[in-house]
Amino acid sequence: MLKSLIFLTAFSQIFLCRFGIGITSEFSLAPSYLFLYASIAMALHKGFIRLDPTCCLIFAGIIFSSLTSYLLSAVEVSFTSLILYWFIYLPFTFRTTTPTCPDIGLYRLYYPLLLVLALAGLGQFLGQFFFSADWLFDYRPLLPDSIQNKNNMNTVISYGSIFKSNGFFLLEPSYFSQWMAYSILLFCIFSSSYLYGLLFFLGLLASMSGTGLILLGGSFLVLARKMNRARASLMVAAAVVFVLISFLTGGSSYLSRISEFSGGAGVRTTSAAARFVNPAIIVSEGLTKSPELLFFGNGPGAINRMGRDYDSHDPTWAKLLYEYGLIGFLLLFAFIFFSTRREHSSSVFTLPFLLQWLLLGGHLLTLDVVVLYVLYYKFFYTNMFADRGVTLSTCPK
Repeated sequence: MLKSLIFLTAFSQIFLCRFGIGITSEFSLAPSYLFLYASIAMALHKGFIRLDPTCCLIFAGIIFSSLTSYLLSAVEVSFTSLILYWFIYLPFTFRTTTPTCPDIGLYRLYYPLLLVLALAGLGQFLGQFFFSADWLFDYRPLLPDSIQNKNNMNTVISYGSIFKSNGFFLLEPSYFSQWMAYSILLFCIFSSSYLYGLLFFLGLLASMSGTGLILLGGSFLVLARKMNRARASLMVAAAVVFVLISFLTGGSSYLSRISEFSGGAGVRTTSAAARFVNPAIIVSEGLTKSPELLFFGNGPGAINRMGRDYDSHDPTWAKLLYEYGLIGFLLLFAFIFFSTRREHSSSVFTLPFLLQWLLLGGHLLTLDVVVLYVLYYKFFYTNMFADRGVTLSTCPK
């Protein structure tokens, strides 16, 4: 039963993220988190997890600090955002009581799902050249209003006359790009099929999003010693060939993104600036007005309500600092550190997860992203998701 619930959590995280239970006019509860809490209840019942006293103490500090931010705020804030913040990170108060092998568990559970996602994304990208249909890139309008995910996402994005693939099931091309980056890392570490590696690489290109490339590049050198050398070398060669072809043909959507960081000083209007430059400006302007703002921030949901004439994707680090201040920032990092370091200090995917969560999007309150981290650190039990004969001693180190 527990294994089925864990599978449903992962399945809904990828294939049902356009569905949701409406909580407010702008927010819907993802099905994956409902299955995750059902998994937590079952794991508690079976004795696979228990509350960790240290993490519970730090989480109590997070509740007190964030509530203080809410009460001290001089601007319009969101109580729903505050409750969601607690709800999303509550699972990290638990620790496992049975051996886990998270890297093999990630491969065994997610790899088949990601193969289907890659095929769907490639089919979607190629389909636009043969017929035109709005549902090909966003089928949410076809769903009943009561079960639509109403979260504000850039689901349909074009580059010139071509639409970027969002994997058909996902909410943004950037999410598809990041999933394909994880798929390539799993291929390089575990898989023996080069066809799968090719599918994932093509899926990454079809997303036309730089976030997957950043995730892959930022993780590749650190994880290289964990990888199969032949597969890792193949991926490096593919990247080199791709860059050479792009230069020879006059550039590509990927290489042109580099120029988005250049130009005059101040606020920029490019996608790269919205993701990496403008958030720093927002934090600097929002926390330096008084000591209270520096330590406790502007309150939950405040970054979504601030007046600004430029775009910002509000990555986790910026949203956390702006809304909950330096104290809230340090408390959440201490909480995640103590929750994950004890059993999984050598886990392969800790760096990619940190890079994705911290820098590559507004993931502080993104349910379907945090679900992956909770499953990885708390639910991949050796006797459930490992290969035959695999124990803790044979898990990759």
